[in-house]
Amino acid sequence: MTTVLEIANWEDNFEIAQSRRRGGRLSWVAMPTRHDSRGYRKLLRSKNGVSHFACWVTLVQLAARCEVRGTLASGSGVALTSEDFENMTDIPASKFEAAIPVLCDIGWLCYGESEHGRSVVGADSEHGTTTLHNSTVHNKTKQNSTLQDLKNAHRNIQVSEAKKVYEKIPSRKRRGAKSFYNSYISEVIENDVPPETVIDALVAYYKSAEGNCPFFREPTRLLDDNFWQEDQESWTRKDRAENPNAATEQEQLASVEHLFEEQT
Repeated sequence: MTTVLEIANWEDNFEIAQSRRRGGRLSWVAMPTRHDSRGYRKLLRSKNGVSHFACWVTLVQLAARCEVRGTLASGSGVALTSEDFENMTDIPASKFEAAIPVLCDIGWLCYGESEHGRSVVGADSEHGTTTLHNSTVHNKTKQNSTLQDLKNAHRNIQVSEAKKVYEKIPSRKRRGAKSFYNSYISEVIENDVPPETVIDALVAYYKSAEGNCPFFREPTRLLDDNFWQEDQESWTRKDRAENPNAATEQEQLASVEHLFEEQT
C-alpha cells in the first residue's frame, strides 16, 4: 500500500482564522508569501526547481480540498498517487514524481504521521470555533517542543562550523564573533556555499594588500559582501583610508613615544 503524503506543518502554515471555522474541503488556501527561506532557495536553485515549485503549489491546493486537510488522501484514507494528481490537475505525473523527493528532502512534504504530522481540521467543531481534537492539541504541543530541541541542536552545529571558519582569521583581525556566526549561517550555510571556498578566500584576503592595510574589511562585512565571489586581484589597494588625513600607524606610534619622552 502506498504511504500517504502530507503537507508538513499544515496547521501552522496554511490554516488561518477563516479556514479554521470551516470543516472539510476548502475552495481556496492561504499560502505564506516569503521567498527568502532556506527551503525555497534550495528548491529554486535545484535542477527543474521552478517546475518543482509549481508542483508544490498544486499539491498544497489539492491538500486543501482533501477530506482531512493537509493530507493527500481520498475520503476513505487511500493515498493519492502521482497518476491521481495528473488526473486531477492535468500536470504530468512525471513532474510530480520528480518533485516529491526534492520537496521531502527540504521538509515541505512528509510521509504518514511523522513528527510534522497532520492535524484533524474541522472535526468535532462546535459553532465553528474549534478545529482540533484535544489529543491533537496535546500531540502538537509535544511535537513543537521536540522540534524546538531539534532546531536548537541544529543551530549549535551551525555555530560550531562557523567558529571553525572564524578561527582561520588572523587573531589580530578578528572582530564581532557573534555577528560573524550569524552572517556565516545566513550567507554561507543557508546558501550551500562550500566552506572550503570561504576559508580559501579568507586566507587569501588577509594575505592581500587590502587585508593588511589599516582599513581592512572586518570579517562580518566580508561575508555580507559575499567576498569569495570577488576578483582577488582587486584586493591590491594598500591604502583604503576613508580619511586621507588620518595618521599612519607609524606616526601614531612616534607621537606616543615623543610624549613618553617628554614626561620622563
